[in-house]
Amino acid sequence: MATKKGPATPKYKKGDRVIKKNSGQFAGEDTLKTQGKGAWRGVITEDAFNKPDKRGATRFHYKVLRDGFKSTETYVQQMLVKEP
Repeated sequence: MATKKGPATPKYKKGDRVIKKNSGQFAGEDTLKTQGKGAWRGVITEDAFNKPDKRGATRFHYKVLRDGFKSTETYVQQMLVKEP
């Protein structure tokens, strides 16, 4: 018999430094996915909010201010890794 999971909690909070993962370049660990072309660093400017995707599943989204940019962009939690 399956057990119910508890309520989902966001992985990051306001002020955390994050790195965007490279999309599909490596199938290995997160450390490999955060190196090379396409990976950038930034800081989370607002608390997480839920937003449904096109199939109806809700995911945590964050507003991220990338280093060297003036405006924020929204990214899904699965694309981000906490900076060591």
